[in-house]
Amino acid sequence: MTVVFDQLQKDDFDITAFFYNPNIHPWKERERRLQTLIEYADSKRIPLEIDEEYPLEKNIRMLLDAENRCYACFKERLTATAEKAAELGIKNFSTTLSVSPYQNQSSILEAGSVASEKSGVRFIYRDFREFYKESIRISREAEMYRQPYCGCVFSERDRYLKLKSPGQV
Repeated sequence: MTVVFDQLQKDDFDITAFFYNPNIHPWKERERRLQTLIEYADSKRIPLEIDEEYPLEKNIRMLLDAENRCYACFKERLTATAEKAAELGIKNFSTTLSVSPYQNQSSILEAGSVASEKSGVRFIYRDFREFYKESIRISREAEMYRQPYCGCVFSERDRYLKLKSPGQV
C-alpha cells in the first residue's frame, strides 16, 4: 500500500483508502491487516473507509464456484471498491494489488474494467510491480505487518503446501 498511495499522490490524486476484504482468512489475519492499514492511513492522514462485514460463507461459496478463484476475488473486491467510490462521489478508483509480482495483472485489469463499467467510476490501473522491493523496504523499516499469503483459505493452504494456486492463471 505504501508505494501505491505515494505514487498516486505524486500524480495528484487525492487518496481515500477502502478496506474491503471478505476473502481474508482467518479472522485474526483480517484484523491484523486492517490494524496495519488503520495505523498507516492515520500516519499519512489518508481518509479510510472500512467495510466491517465478514461474509465468510458467501465468499467461500463464491470461490468454490469460480472457474478462476483469484479473478473472482479481484472482481468482487474491485466491484465493491468502485461502488464505494460512487457512493462517496469519488470519480476514480485503483488498487494496491498491482504492486505484487504474485498477482495476475491482466486479471486485475479485467476485473477493474468490469467494475468500472458497472459503476461508472473510472478504474486507474497502474502496474506498480517495479516498486515492489521499495514497498518491502519501507514496510520493514516502519515495522509494518506484512502478510505471508494473499488472503483466502486456499492461498493460505497453497502457501504451506508450496503450491501455485489453481485459481491463478
